[in-house]
Amino acid sequence: MLDHPDVLQPQTGWRADLAWQLHCPRCGSDVVDRFRGDGGDHDAIVMEPDRDEYVSPVGTRGGFVRIDLSCSAGHRFNLVIGNHKGAEIIGIVPGADDPLEGYEQLDDADELWGDID
Repeated sequence: MLDHPDVLQPQTGWRADLAWQLHCPRCGSDVVDRFRGDGGDHDAIVMEPDRDEYVSPVGTRGGFVRIDLSCSAGHRFNLVIGNHKGAEIIGIVPGADDPLEGYEQLDDADELWGDID
């Protein structure tokens, strides 16, 4: 898996201070689009309500948004946006059919960020 600076890079074609371009975490391709499986666009974005029983793929509890993506080489991954006690967390995790080496589902956000209470 690529390091953070390689996956999320400033986009100089737009406002570089506000816009970032997502690259594939496996191969670094900058050609990334929503993954359109059997359900088309409607299954590419998942939103969970803000409830404590939901654990997002990045380990936050509560509401989150997951966008299913794929790169030009066919690698699948998800962009996840979650909130944990006032902190907005953006993460990249492997898609269901394309596990990345070294990735494990986190059961607790504290494992990822430490105690943020």
